[in-house]
Amino acid sequence: MTELTGVFAAIANRDSSDECKALPGAQPVYHCMAFETPAGAFLVQLDTIGTMPIPEDGKTIVLHDQPVTVLATETAYTRMDFGQPTIFTKVVVDTVV
Repeated sequence: MTELTGVFAAIANRDSSDECKALPGAQPVYHCMAFETPAGAFLVQLDTIGTMPIPEDGKTIVLHDQPVTVLATETAYTRMDFGQPTIFTKVVVDTVV
């Protein structure tokens, strides 16, 4: 087995730590998706138990009845301190040209 070092070791160590262990009765995955403009202005935050599809860069989506183009996405996968798997996604959108 390959020994993990650097970033990979930090990921593995964090996941095996006591604070990342799921507690009995832990909730299923939590997903938070935040949308913002190219200038960084907040538009919408959607929170759910379960996962939402992550929009693809360059695609047109509809956000609160308005078509927008996805410029970029950034997703972080982690666990809450009580062990619940958690996904945070930032989506940068612009008006459709």
